[in-house]
Amino acid sequence: MKKIASLLMTIALASSAFAGAPSHSGKGGKAVQPPAPPSCDWFAPGLKVGAFGAGYLQSSGEDDALGGGVLAEYFFTENFGLEGSSSAFATEKTHWQFDLNLVARLPMKNGCWAPYILAGGGLSTNSDTEWNWQVGAGVDVYLTGKMGLFADGSWHFGQGDTEDFTLVRVGLKFRL
Repeated sequence: MKKIASLLMTIALASSAFAGAPSHSGKGGKAVQPPAPPSCDWFAPGLKVGAFGAGYLQSSGEDDALGGGVLAEYFFTENFGLEGSSSAFATEKTHWQFDLNLVARLPMKNGCWAPYILAGGGLSTNSDTEWNWQVGAGVDVYLTGKMGLFADGSWHFGQGDTEDFTLVRVGLKFRL
């Protein structure tokens, strides 16, 4: 007898799941809209400038150094832009590095951050002046107002007597 009662109870409860759409009397409560996602216009096209601290790491490890520099970037869309930077490092003689990169990024607007890749060319001056090519990757994070934080690394392929080196940068960007 318990089995039959349990079976009837199960059928009764299961049938209510297929009873159709609920109806409302039209009185009372209003539908509540979910909150809008946070606005993130940090990645809109436009100009940004910045400053950074950096590490210069040679592939041989002989002349590693700390330094810093400045950058300017202009994005034509939220995904593609150009970045130019100038930096100096305290090697045996001051090592100057000038770079121009094409940047492709993928904004994650729900958290206001974007991973990116970059590739381009550069000019190194120490005691010699040499051209180089670089590829790299990093992340750009919106902080507050018109300010953001970035961190990236790029591998530079040296030409001539210049050996390969890596630049690691961390800094702030400001939207103009």
